[in-house]
Amino acid sequence: MKVKQAHEYSQDVDTVFASFHDEKFIKAKMAAIGARNVNIESITQSGDTVNVKLTREMPAEAPSALKKFVKDWNKLTQTEVWTGSAGGPYTCSIKIDIDGVPVGMQGKMKLSATGSGSVNNIDMDIKSGIPIVGGTLAKFVGQSSEKAMQDEYNYISQNL
Repeated sequence: MKVKQAHEYSQDVDTVFASFHDEKFIKAKMAAIGARNVNIESITQSGDTVNVKLTREMPAEAPSALKKFVKDWNKLTQTEVWTGSAGGPYTCSIKIDIDGVPVGMQGKMKLSATGSGSVNNIDMDIKSGIPIVGGTLAKFVGQSSEKAMQDEYNYISQNL
């Protein structure tokens, strides 16, 4: 399943980018969207590259056919590699692993300046290789991800 979103911000590109790798802001954002046991494993910067790795547990209300794969709470490991310099654009490779769930999630983000602020274009690909229910599982995870992305966007928009 493909997930594409464009998040428009009234804040400038550098302000939004700073929030994407600010430990305190990330923890508050994750708590606001319903995550628990948030752990910022690392945030490192080298030149024009910023690496962010975090884990968290997210709730899921999976249909009964998927309960074998999806728990009520699932541990996610998110890895982001951002590149770019002041004024943007900033590009990101993102990968999200869900412990015990046979789904792969990876994608790209591009945070760019606009005339009145900035926009983050998100393009994710969610796949499952299991026969029969793999497509249903990828669709469920994709729809859950869309909601989480929208919740994150709402938090960022209201708290920057």
